[in-house]
Amino acid sequence: MFGRSQRAVFKPSVYQPGQRSRRMPRWLVLLLVGIGLGAGGVLFLQTNYGPQRLTVEQSEQLHSELSAANLDRQRLQSLLEEATQQRDANKATHEKLTADLAAANQKIESLTQELVLFQDAMPPDPRGGNLGIRSASFKRQPGQLDYRVLVMREDRQGAAPFKGSLTFAIDGTYPNGRSGTVTPEGPQLNVDRYDFATGQLTLPDGFTPRVVVLRVLDGAQKQQAMRIYHVRN
Repeated sequence: MFGRSQRAVFKPSVYQPGQRSRRMPRWLVLLLVGIGLGAGGVLFLQTNYGPQRLTVEQSEQLHSELSAANLDRQRLQSLLEEATQQRDANKATHEKLTADLAAANQKIESLTQELVLFQDAMPPDPRGGNLGIRSASFKRQPGQLDYRVLVMREDRQGAAPFKGSLTFAIDGTYPNGRSGTVTPEGPQLNVDRYDFATGQLTLPDGFTPRVVVLRVLDGAQKQQAMRIYHVRN
């Protein structure tokens, strides 16, 4: 009964705080897992759906194509500017030509009115008739004779233009004093209100024209008008 009493030996419990094992907090684990999943998702999207990263060769090729495109754009811009300038020049030319045409039409109208007055003022053919030789002038040249002849009709209402020919009979002298007559071929006539015939007649060498007999012949070679002129020049 008085024997030695035994003390109870203390045995730490596994549930005591001092012996508790250290573990990572759950919220930190979840955070790290979320970061990992997010990074993996971003990498997946970039790899499969995002723009691919260019290699050095691809980058150089893209730069070259971009430079070529810029040069082509500059060329097209230059062509556009040239085309615009040409368009503006053509527009200015068109406007000038339009103004010149209007001025020319006005001048023609004025000249037409003056010509009507001139026609009415011309002395009639002294031989009378509807068709007559109103005026003529001649000028000597070495080996030829220049002529200007005006043939007019008095009344042309309802009538077709007169078609015929103008003939020349030229009296003159040769260097040896002999007289002679030459008949060079004359022009064709188409007389509505008037026909102004001009030209040059070939003469024999040394022949000096003195008198010119003009005749207007119709298609049947019938004389419709005739006048005689002296060559003074």
